[in-house]
Amino acid sequence: MNEPANIERSARSGLLLKDGLIVDGTGQPAYRGDLLIQDDRIEEVSSVPIDFEGEIIECTGKVIAPGFIDMHSHMDWILPARDRPDLTAPFTAQGITTVVTGNCGFGMAGFRRNSKYRDLLEARFRDLYSITWETMEEFLGKMREIGITHNMATLAGVGASRASICGYEPGPLAQEQLDELVGLIKDATDQGAHGVSLGLGYEPDIFATQEELKAVARAVREKDKILTVHMRAYSALSGTYPLKLFGTPHNLKAIEDMLNLARETGVRLQLSHLIFVGSRTWKTFDKALAMIDDARAEGLDVMFDTYAHNAGNSIVNVFMPAWFLAKGSQAFEEKSALTRLRLEIFLMEKLLGFGYKNIQLTNGLVEALHQYNGLFMTEIAEKRGMSNFKNIVDIARQTKGEALVLNHRYSTPKQVKLMMQHPACLFQTDTVVDQGGIGSPCGYGTYPRFLQYARDDNLMPLEEVVHKMTGAAADRFRLADRGRLKKGLAADITVFDWQTVRDNTTTDNPSAAPTGIEYVIINGRIACAKGRVDSSLLPGQVL
Repeated sequence: MNEPANIERSARSGLLLKDGLIVDGTGQPAYRGDLLIQDDRIEEVSSVPIDFEGEIIECTGKVIAPGFIDMHSHMDWILPARDRPDLTAPFTAQGITTVVTGNCGFGMAGFRRNSKYRDLLEARFRDLYSITWETMEEFLGKMREIGITHNMATLAGVGASRASICGYEPGPLAQEQLDELVGLIKDATDQGAHGVSLGLGYEPDIFATQEELKAVARAVREKDKILTVHMRAYSALSGTYPLKLFGTPHNLKAIEDMLNLARETGVRLQLSHLIFVGSRTWKTFDKALAMIDDARAEGLDVMFDTYAHNAGNSIVNVFMPAWFLAKGSQAFEEKSALTRLRLEIFLMEKLLGFGYKNIQLTNGLVEALHQYNGLFMTEIAEKRGMSNFKNIVDIARQTKGEALVLNHRYSTPKQVKLMMQHPACLFQTDTVVDQGGIGSPCGYGTYPRFLQYARDDNLMPLEEVVHKMTGAAADRFRLADRGRLKKGLAADITVFDWQTVRDNTTTDNPSAAPTGIEYVIINGRIACAKGRVDSSLLPGQVL
């Protein structure tokens, strides 16, 4: 809190947020006050009225908070597409001003020069644009050149770098390939990446050995960066481990593998989107959090993040085990492979309490499948006159495993709320707004829903929930001038109504706009006012 301020600024460069409830992102008690913006910086924050002649936004009865930070985003897939501002607008409308991108191994840079696997690197963007860069320095430079709608801190994705070296080739890397991969990762962090990500449930990271992961983690530790990990399993049974009906649940094994990686290398570890897929897996919830608590008590620097919804985006290949993916396209023609795959999916469906009826197609990608966007796999199979198994395999085959799906029956709502309250938990969306198909609720209502849960269920005070989505996320990724309201810091601000803020998405309408987000200001510029996003603005910065 500051002393009385007597400041006059012109309307052209100044903006006063007047008489709001200041929640500064530190977790400290809120107070009523004014906040003055000058250009792209916070000029003053005061509990005493600021005398100002210029543009004023009356904030009486509203919260003035730092802009929300989405600390597990895939918006780097979309930000380069400057002719599609509609794809980033929903994130602005829910109060997000900064995104941490490059997650799940799907980095946007750090590629082998002149890679022959460029088609694999561009597959997820589906003709939105072409990659004209290779290094992290080139990618970040391109983003600064074209302008972006949000602030972006990015990670180097191991999967993308590996794909640039050897495509989706299964099996361990040769030593020279591993050396090249580690070199690409180190170069990317030297050139501006804030950390490194792994996607151990997807090609090609799914093929990585533990020794390869240690080499990557040691490189990240050497560069004093953070390692974020999409783990090998989020369900009690998973195709990424040998299928056994008894023994340690696979999701717990996946957590233990990553905790051991941190023990052996000293790397700072972020467990991405901690979820518990299927009713059998729900039983592992307490044990999973106890494992994380014990590791933190031991001194490991480990945290995790979660959705506000108990559904999340993925691609159809996430249901294919590593042995099947290792066969490539020929697996879809091999009778013995399909027979084994059918049995494993049958067992997982019966034993997990998660199956075809919980998988919603959001974008079939190819023309013949678009008519099924928004339907669940059981509904699609019925319409196509196919078995559930043949249907999902055909969708994977036609789209080369890239069809987008929304998986329901993730962690129970109660578990989501318990994770929210955990001291090691941060918040994220883990989605993009796709250019076709239906939307994901995470892209439209994640942060309003976190606020709504905190308020309606008395999960935590206003100051704490705001801290988790602002200052705590900035600390985790060392974003020095974001996530707090303080003189001299960047003017990223979200103004919302604590009494009415709400996520309005439903299964039938996953793209509904939220209620209660009043203003969103990015680097001093009003990007959203009363729900209307000005997508012509490019106020974001590369962090």
